[in-house]
Amino acid sequence: MSITKLTITGILAMLLFYSCKQSSNPEELIETEELTFEVNFNPIPPFDVPPNADSIDLIKFAWEEFIALNWKSSYSINGLRDNPDTSWNWGSSSDPFPDLAVWETYAHRTELRPYSNVMEPFNNPPHYSFGATLTPATFPDGSLASFTLFNNLDENNEIGSCNLYAHTNIYDQENMVLYQAKVNRDEYEYIYNNYNTKELLDTATSRTKTNIDKYNAYYEGATNSCDCPKEEGVLCLPCGDVETKTVGSIEIKTAWRLLVPEDTPSKYFTRNAIFYEKDNSGGITYSNKEFALIGMHIIHKTRNNEEFVFATWEHVDVTENNMGYVLLDNSGKETGPLYSNYSRYQEIPEIVKQSTQQVHSQISAMNSNSIWLNYQLVGVQGKPTNDSTSFSFFLANYVIESDTTLNDFHGSSIGTPHDLKTNTLSNGQRFSMGGCQGCHGVAQTTLGADFSFLMDNNGKPVNMPDLLDSIPPSEVAKLEKFIRATAKE
Repeated sequence: MSITKLTITGILAMLLFYSCKQSSNPEELIETEELTFEVNFNPIPPFDVPPNADSIDLIKFAWEEFIALNWKSSYSINGLRDNPDTSWNWGSSSDPFPDLAVWETYAHRTELRPYSNVMEPFNNPPHYSFGATLTPATFPDGSLASFTLFNNLDENNEIGSCNLYAHTNIYDQENMVLYQAKVNRDEYEYIYNNYNTKELLDTATSRTKTNIDKYNAYYEGATNSCDCPKEEGVLCLPCGDVETKTVGSIEIKTAWRLLVPEDTPSKYFTRNAIFYEKDNSGGITYSNKEFALIGMHIIHKTRNNEEFVFATWEHVDVTENNMGYVLLDNSGKETGPLYSNYSRYQEIPEIVKQSTQQVHSQISAMNSNSIWLNYQLVGVQGKPTNDSTSFSFFLANYVIESDTTLNDFHGSSIGTPHDLKTNTLSNGQRFSMGGCQGCHGVAQTTLGADFSFLMDNNGKPVNMPDLLDSIPPSEVAKLEKFIRATAKE
């Protein structure tokens, strides 16, 4: 096992930047500030953040997750998913990226929530279950598309809020962004061993929501949401824990698009991935093409941060690629104009920018060809707060939360994203949290789904995948489903 420790030291002189403490004034003027990050290049994700973690702690934790999740997978050696190849390290190859990363082997949302209602063991090869009949595309050489690739891009919008496109100044709405969501072994096996059917999981989330409404806790007398007794029958995803060396629940969401001649392919992490199209008879085919990764969320539940640590990365060129979004109405149809080259809602904090520069420096010293030199950290959220001026309060990824429903989220439901009412429960107290955590808090408090939009039965198990460049036939609008499911009574 190869572990490299990086000490990052930077001098900020007379810079206006986000303070290091999560709840301090984000516009504190620092005359001379020395920042030190000790970042470990380790194949295992960090188990937890320190108690009362500040922004430096959170940034360090986020980068160490990113490093571990992008480690080379051992799958081709031993068939184990979510397992690193410890004979590999970030400096052992000059390739831009390994042939398969650990996070790619996580379970896809349709493996976690199969339409067949029968979960398979985690280590089984990729297996996707939809209700709709899908047929493979036939390539010019007569071969058929694969349905066993690890990347399955089955979502084409930002939870029904908007569709997103790249290079809109040249291609208008032709270069659509697709998404996928995955979970790690600890989260998958918790569901597999406890609530492995739609009916069992629905009972657990319903009971959890009832308890939250009644007790401000996952069950009466609960002091945390890490160790819920099985007899309580609530959804209580596992937490990372330093003492037991448990990773805990990790979910990952990624954003992808096809490359065009205006792009430089060597700057992107690319994969042959599954996507979906309508065929000439109105049915759905699955096909394969090379897609480029442009955004990545990692959320991680830990004992010291039961509300999950939310961290997000983007390709460094996303704001230069004339991205544009079109809002969707409650029926799922595009409405209004194409908002091209939109502004980032909140600028990336200077401390976060500096961490990216310094981590890139270390990566470059190990492998100057690494593709991850083209991806930057956007921000990290830790404990929820009501302070809208706190560090990364409005955390949003430029290509995963593009419109104001999501990038300016600070409301009590998807239908009321800006009403300033509470959305998140932490240690018996309600918070009106912003950004990613506030939005996922809605899944906790209104759906009983422990901050996870993969755990509720709102349109899940998924009947049919989203299509590239169009809305699936007979698809009920995703946004309307979320509005109804998260509406306050």
